[in-house]
Amino acid sequence: MAKIVAPDKGVKQTDIGGYRYTVNKEGVYNVTNPAHIRAMKSEGFFEAALNPYDSKDSQRGYTCVECGFGSWFLKCSRCGHENIKETKTDGE
Repeated sequence: MAKIVAPDKGVKQTDIGGYRYTVNKEGVYNVTNPAHIRAMKSEGFFEAALNPYDSKDSQRGYTCVECGFGSWFLKCSRCGHENIKETKTDGE
């Protein structure tokens, strides 16, 4: 099952192949048919990103070049070294 979001908040329901999907209280459509998911995506719908920090994406922020500590800031909070070079990106 996929959680699909409409490209516009005003869309409250959509019909695909004789089946009507209605938005739930969280603003997403629960779709189980893979053909319907493809059809919705082709019309501008997209999968809900309920967790923007996926467990597979641990490469965010910066790594201190002195002690190797990971941080969101250029200045390391462990050793205080001022990192100049960005070693990790924030999803770019």
